[in-house]
Amino acid sequence: MSGANKLKEKILAEAGSQAADVLTEARLKSSEILTRGEGEAAAKKVSLLELAAVHAGERRSRARTIAELDARKAILAAKGKMIEDTFKQALSRLGLLDQKAYQEILFTMLLAAAQTGTEEVIVSQADRARFTPEFLARVNQALTQQGKKGNLTLSAETSEMQGGFILRSGEVEINNSFDSILGIQRDQLEPEVAAILFS
Repeated sequence: MSGANKLKEKILAEAGSQAADVLTEARLKSSEILTRGEGEAAAKKVSLLELAAVHAGERRSRARTIAELDARKAILAAKGKMIEDTFKQALSRLGLLDQKAYQEILFTMLLAAAQTGTEEVIVSQADRARFTPEFLARVNQALTQQGKKGNLTLSAETSEMQGGFILRSGEVEINNSFDSILGIQRDQLEPEVAAILFS
């Protein structure tokens, strides 16, 4: 065998050995990279699953909070409607009182509201029949006993109202309609009404 062939074989043997070593090292590195990659992927998967669970919990909590707020709003709206209906029914029932009971309420209100006893009494068209001459005479007599003039008169003018009256003296009007009185007293009455309705 010539020296050139020996050299060639030696170079090829060394190259083969180096190639085997490089290939073995590459396989080891590849295996390490794959193992590390699988570990990182598994850790990333666990991290993502934990994060997804946290986000899902937060979304569930937010959805529950929103549902609870919506439920509270609906309950408050229903309670508000019940209170409103109660005030409307009260006004309606006042209008349905019999003549005697209705006149007794108005008698007390007129005595308290009349300043001079010479005012004009404005009522609704529906209430004109309740203000009989006898009723006005009784009110005027009671006003005289209070030291006032006792000369209230029923106005020819009517007003849109749900019961009660308006007293007019010149340009000054005192609104004693039931809806006006309830409107003024509503802030004070509402807590009591709510306590009765929702206790």
